[in-house]
Amino acid sequence: MKNFKLLLFIIFPLISLAQTSKIKYLDFDGKEISYNQFYKIQSKGILVGQNDDGSIYRLIKEREKSGKINDYKELISLINSELNLNYDYNLPLFICYSPGPDVSNTTNRLISEQELDSAQQDHIKFKNKLEKEINGQVLNVFKKTSQFVYEGNKRIDWKKDPNNEIEKRFFSEYHYWHSSFVIIFPNGDYNAYLGEFSYNKVFDYVKSWKKKN
Repeated sequence: MKNFKLLLFIIFPLISLAQTSKIKYLDFDGKEISYNQFYKIQSKGILVGQNDDGSIYRLIKEREKSGKINDYKELISLINSELNLNYDYNLPLFICYSPGPDVSNTTNRLISEQELDSAQQDHIKFKNKLEKEINGQVLNVFKKTSQFVYEGNKRIDWKKDPNNEIEKRFFSEYHYWHSSFVIIFPNGDYNAYLGEFSYNKVFDYVKSWKKKN
């Protein structure tokens, strides 16, 4: 996420998804299609959702979701209680959600200290900007650990999703590659973005929220 630039979407790798009778490939409507049909569409940069065991892959048409929750205060209370935190339900909350290992966030290449430091600095800049613009709070949660997403990470403070609450509320249908985010405002309005993202997208939602409020 360097300098808030849009992250390049990783093309669905041929090697990682070898054709097998155990894997199902679904189109936008949930209809089963062949691997070749699936790859032809996905290679144009379409988002993919997968189930936990990687036996189902589906093309996802819409990456953005919005809605309203009626228990924001209770959600903040649960987060504070389960994770021993002290978030304020009067302030917006940005949540980065990592589902676990996938082809987008797992690599055999050794990541340099410089790259890790850069990712940390980008995260700090984002957090500072969000705090400055809307007094926003930041939380990073994961469902399953992946190569650089785990509790005790020295660069970014990751927490285990409490009772899978964030997943159940906002990302329950599929595992979206790399990570997704949701930003929730004190009145319960939220905007979620599925899959790999740019921090700039968060501020698009912030700008829209400011206009309405």
